Amino acid sequence: MFQKVEIRDYVAALFILIGAFLRIYGFSDWSLSNDELSAISRTNFNSFSELIDKGIWVDGHPALIQIFEYYWIQLFGNSAFVVRLPFVLMSIGSCIYFYRLLSNWLNKNAALIGLSLFVPNYLFVLYAQIARPYTAGLFFVVAFTFYLLRFLQTNNIKKNTVGLIFFGLAASLTHYFSALSVFLIYLSASVYWNKQNLKAYFLLALTIVLLYLPHLSITLNHLKIGGVTWLSRPEPGYLNRFISYFFQGSIVFQIILFAVLSIIGIRKGIKVELKPILIALFVFFSCFFVAYYYSIYKTPVLQFSVLIFVAPFLIVIIAAVISKKANIKLIIGLSSLLILTGSYSLIKENQFYSKKPFANFKNVAENSVRITKELGKENVLSIANSSNPYYLEYYTSKIDPSFQYNLVDIGDAVSIADVRDVIKNSQKGYVLIAYANSVIPAEIHEFAKQKYPVVHFHERHFNSDIIVYSKGKNERKTYFESSYLIDSKWDINRSLLQDSIFYSDSVAFHQTVETPYALTFRDTLGNLVNEDNRYLTISAQLFSNTSVDMSLVFNVNRGDSSVFWRGTNAKPFFTKNTWYEFMYVFEKPSHLLPSDQVVIYFWNPNKQNLFIDEFKLYNFADSDYNYYEF
Repeated sequence: MFQKVEIRDYVAALFILIGAFLRIYGFSDWSLSNDELSAISRTNFNSFSELIDKGIWVDGHPALIQIFEYYWIQLFGNSAFVVRLPFVLMSIGSCIYFYRLLSNWLNKNAALIGLSLFVPNYLFVLYAQIARPYTAGLFFVVAFTFYLLRFLQTNNIKKNTVGLIFFGLAASLTHYFSALSVFLIYLSASVYWNKQNLKAYFLLALTIVLLYLPHLSITLNHLKIGGVTWLSRPEPGYLNRFISYFFQGSIVFQIILFAVLSIIGIRKGIKVELKPILIALFVFFSCFFVAYYYSIYKTPVLQFSVLIFVAPFLIVIIAAVISKKANIKLIIGLSSLLILTGSYSLIKENQFYSKKPFANFKNVAENSVRITKELGKENVLSIANSSNPYYLEYYTSKIDPSFQYNLVDIGDAVSIADVRDVIKNSQKGYVLIAYANSVIPAEIHEFAKQKYPVVHFHERHFNSDIIVYSKGKNERKTYFESSYLIDSKWDINRSLLQDSIFYSDSVAFHQTVETPYALTFRDTLGNLVNEDNRYLTISAQLFSNTSVDMSLVFNVNRGDSSVFWRGTNAKPFFTKNTWYEFMYVFEKPSHLLPSDQVVIYFWNPNKQNLFIDEFKLYNFADSDYNYYEF
């Protein structure tokens, strides 16, 4: 019997080594994510109190990981290798604790099957390489569960107290959903109460709560902050999407998993452990429904990442049907098949080491510095955007401390009119436009292409992009174009056409104080855009003595109902005492139909005085601003 147990432990050790390789390989090579760079930027404080007040109080996450990174970076620096290394190690640790948990809670056959699913799991491997609370919280939750259940099953309080309290408190101070997970696990583990452990059960819980109290004021402030503004509310099929994602999003892998369980069943290796299954179901689905309904009825918080803390319990549900009497050789063979199939799905099907669903700050910054150096700083107008200018600067400063973009923080520090006018007046031969995680408006690309029509360089990543335009002859191909003076699809009050103030063609439209609606275009959507070319560029030259509160309205009707409405204000484009160009780029949403009716017009609700000229619509063949295809 001893020899059989040792064989399974040796196999488990091999699986954990595979897991370590999957997590270590290339972990510092790819770009730090937006959240990681945000955390690094919040370590640049002069004192611990400043860190709490300016870095943690306003962040929305518990304090532990930010405090850890603050001191870790002070000691060892802020390179990607240094910042991510502790999280990689904690992820490897979670593999070890998960095997120990299932071995003690269920049996070693179940533990080996469970570990083979845990080790190559895309969710766990991905967040192993990201220096954020998710992997740390996973490690703490799994370790806490191990010590809690071992205590309840053995009544040995001395052997488990320190681990139970330490990991329970650490999980609670890492992420609010790992704190919720600890609570749900502790609550559901009451099915293992007996006379010997009942008193200690409550004393240990009280100890964790008391140790957490110094953090309570921060927690209460974070609850006022709520969820994240950019996150959308979950759709009804969210749970199905997550479960499919959790099992690698691979039909082949899921079929093999089903086949493995069927073979074990045929070989009489199935025995249902009801208590572990009930606990696992309660913990996972309780956490999911709390996150789901909070996101629906208050503010959105539900992401795949916040379910990482309870996702191992989906594996527990599967492992809890594996009998300890199942044939050991069969279990070793089938678990080896699962880990190989899972690793193949991770590496080949999900392309884990070549694709990452995060903005690539590193490559954008590296290419910006390299290309600017090759072409000469004096020849390149460089424009960049990110959630925080520091995030790209983190990389550019490491490559060339003297490098700076000409314009940054588009939409906040720099207006779209500023960018338009700088491009228009530039004498440089190239314009470089780069972004990571905070999109450069498509209109800026359209302004650039008017003067710089040739693409000199282009590299796109998920939610990040760098493109260099140059001067030259390259007439842009169009699939559709229309002008208000020559197309019969425009409704124009021709009495308001005048020749005293105009931009070109010796005539312009005068939108007077008595004209709330002007220059209306009507057509079916299918005549303007399609699935392959779904961007419509709308531009006009405007003239007004003051900044007018006027909007371009893009309305799409289906029958008697409006199915899309967008109003784009002209104020951000205003330039005093001259004609100024307005532009809007419409991207066709997937729910709109070719037969839908489009109505486009300028809306002047405050009845201000202005002139409009060169009001035009284009579907350019080279307009492509979908940065999220992955």
